[in-house]
Amino acid sequence: MANTVTLRDIAREAGVSVGTVSRVLNNHGNVTAETRQRVLRAASRLGYFGSGRQGVGEEERPVEGRIVREIGFLFCSFLPKTSVPTNPFWSHILHGVESEARRANVKVTYRAISEIQADPDRLLTTIYDMRLGGILLVGPAEAVTVQAIQQTGTPLVLVDNYVPQTDAVLGNNLDGARQAVEYLISLGHRRIAFMGGPLMTEASDEREQPGEEGGPRLPRNRVYTIERRAQGYRLALLEAGLPILPELYEDGGLSMEGGYLACRRLLERGEQFSALFCANDEMAVGAMKALREAGLRLPEDVSLVGFDDIDMVEHLTPALTTVRVNKEALGMVALRRLLALISHPDPVHVVSMLDVELVQRESACAPPPASARH
Repeated sequence: MANTVTLRDIAREAGVSVGTVSRVLNNHGNVTAETRQRVLRAASRLGYFGSGRQGVGEEERPVEGRIVREIGFLFCSFLPKTSVPTNPFWSHILHGVESEARRANVKVTYRAISEIQADPDRLLTTIYDMRLGGILLVGPAEAVTVQAIQQTGTPLVLVDNYVPQTDAVLGNNLDGARQAVEYLISLGHRRIAFMGGPLMTEASDEREQPGEEGGPRLPRNRVYTIERRAQGYRLALLEAGLPILPELYEDGGLSMEGGYLACRRLLERGEQFSALFCANDEMAVGAMKALREAGLRLPEDVSLVGFDDIDMVEHLTPALTTVRVNKEALGMVALRRLLALISHPDPVHVVSMLDVELVQRESACAPPPASARH
């Protein structure tokens, strides 16, 4: 269907004139926002965007083997106050994309779409207006957002996220968390707290993690990559014959402030733990502040391990033990996959998982003997 859609088909579907369709698809003025969105919705339903058109009236090129000049780095997150240029994780992914793009002579256009992800019509209009040859969708976008973008027919690769039937590039989050917790266990820790989040708020069979071997039901993390890290945490405990304790789970919101508050909640409840595994480094930094305010020494009283290896953590006192994610490589591999998809469309979706590495620094050691609380 996609290769036979005409302006007349779109006009009939949208209930407008052929001239109006032409003005919308060629970005001409004199069209209301409502009419514009109606035309774009109709074009999307009919499969027009998947036809490889560059604009009405222009010479069409076959998708196979076509040359791309511009791709979009679209950042999407439901987390508040998240900006790629200043973020210690996402900014490195963008740097990796740009480095690879320079070698390929491709322009990268950055756009944050978090504020429009809940409005499919506006999202569709925005992406069509950008006239991109391909899209890197970066961050924890919801499945409904991914599906809306797929309607445009633009080649798409997810970065640090996973949605079925979509190409994706991400780190080995489960194995990285498993390595981190196994390391703490090897040091002698038996009560290891976990900090993730944000957690699902609605309790249902789909939104909770069944307890292993009849154990307690555990809340799920809303971000796919963080839930995989939580699974690695649980797997390491199970393999060591240690219990998974819901009271040692906390929602740190993936931020320094959230990590600080979550750690304070653990301490104020009087939870007994000798080590804390945080699903990202920013929460670990916040937790470090809360532990110190409580008069606890790191790592003598509480060992602390993070995830991501952002730039600042090796300069902390003590330097943070963490799981290193090659963030630049995530961006580079994602762009290579996107360019391959643009040149040679592939009906088989590929998920590339990059290795991660446990970096042992000074924030973890053996627990104190006969520790009652830590």
